[in-house]
Amino acid sequence: MVWNSSAHGVVSTDQSMRLSAVFACLRLLSEAVATLPLDTFRRVDGTRSVYRPRPEYLSFDPPQGSRIDYLSQVMLSLLTAGNAYVYTPRNSMGEPLDLVVLDPNRVQVGRVDGRLRYLCERVELDGSMGAGGDLVHVKGMCLPGDMVGMSPIAYARETIGLGLAAQRFGESFFSNGALPGAVIEAPGDMSREAAERFADSWHDRHQGIGAANKVGVLTGGAKLTKVTVAPNDAQFLETRAFQVPDVARIFGVPPHLIADASNSTSWGSGLAEQNLAFGQFSLRPWVDRIEDAHDRLLTSHGLRDVFVKLNMDALLRASLKDRYDAYAVGIGTGFLTMNEARATEDLPPMVEAEATDEAAESLTRQLQQIYLAVGTVITADEAREILNRNGAGLVGPAPEKPEPPPPPDMRSEPVFNVTTPDVHVDIAPPSINVTVEPPPVPSVTVEAAPAPEVTVNMPEQRAVNKTITRDAAGNLATITEEFVP
Repeated sequence: MVWNSSAHGVVSTDQSMRLSAVFACLRLLSEAVATLPLDTFRRVDGTRSVYRPRPEYLSFDPPQGSRIDYLSQVMLSLLTAGNAYVYTPRNSMGEPLDLVVLDPNRVQVGRVDGRLRYLCERVELDGSMGAGGDLVHVKGMCLPGDMVGMSPIAYARETIGLGLAAQRFGESFFSNGALPGAVIEAPGDMSREAAERFADSWHDRHQGIGAANKVGVLTGGAKLTKVTVAPNDAQFLETRAFQVPDVARIFGVPPHLIADASNSTSWGSGLAEQNLAFGQFSLRPWVDRIEDAHDRLLTSHGLRDVFVKLNMDALLRASLKDRYDAYAVGIGTGFLTMNEARATEDLPPMVEAEATDEAAESLTRQLQQIYLAVGTVITADEAREILNRNGAGLVGPAPEKPEPPPPPDMRSEPVFNVTTPDVHVDIAPPSINVTVEPPPVPSVTVEAAPAPEVTVNMPEQRAVNKTITRDAAGNLATITEEFVP
């Protein structure tokens, strides 16, 4: 494509790329997008999953061209002409077979019956161009009502033309300039042979590293005058230096990325911040345009729920410390597992991490269920015991020390054997062994003193057996009386 520049002649795509700043911007943007991984995905219920098998025309397997070459041609078409046209020959089933980037200068766009029509020059593409084929049109920045995108080079032809003119001036200045470094002025006339001998003598005396800073002597009224470049002639260096950020501004590229470190950058203080800004403001608009165009291609193929993704994560990722801090927060709050974090860093999964993740998820579910049950179905101690059985390691309040049991009653209840007419009562209480658990206490043996013999004269009565029982703590439990026949 050729554009006329009112002040600096004709500016074409090929000529504009001869300006180093333009070439650097095109190379940086095209290669940055061309090296992004491309894959197909499907979104079901808000969840993104990889779509397989990937369509053959997006696999870029031989004999098809490489992905890098394809994306680079698309980007160069967008950056120079503002439009990219991709020819997609199809089989009898309407499935695309290949992706061929056309020269945007050979494509004309029109509207027929309200629909866009593309007129392409006849070129050889697998023997046919027309029937069974289709075009994918990727537009750059577009004015309202226009059918094609805006060419950055066409709209910046004056700026690019100025840079080319300064470049041509410098080439002419240094190739055709006849200014010596210094001139020796001598009074009177001097023959050509005398002037040459005088100049050669000066060169032999002062030329070279070994003769540097030697004192020169001029006689006969001769004097040495240094020749300087006129300010108007030297100003083209400043003009050329200014063209670098000016061209970078056109393509939205940070000047420091095309080797212009003359000024401080406002794209961030660190390398990670600068890369993040470059990806967001320079690359993201082009990437979204390319993705949208290929999504429409998949729709024409019958894959409405499948979309193309150029992965910019590697380019936009933060510093190592910031990423690991984010992973720690995600794993700690439960919405990210250890293996998901490792997959983001292209690391293999860990079996131990899977077990840890499963245990954490199980414990989280139990906590949710137990939280709702505490106070209504189970007590806090019971909830703690359930969680500790699953490895929670919870520690509750210290248990209260049990109060020691009361001392046993030393007063034994004897068994009375009553006989008539003589009533003989023997009071001999048995030995009592008392054991209290917990805490363990030493065994206590209580021996009662022998009771005195008692003789009671009573009227005639029947013999009675009286039995007394006690519990483990020594307390009175039951008393049973039984008459002897």
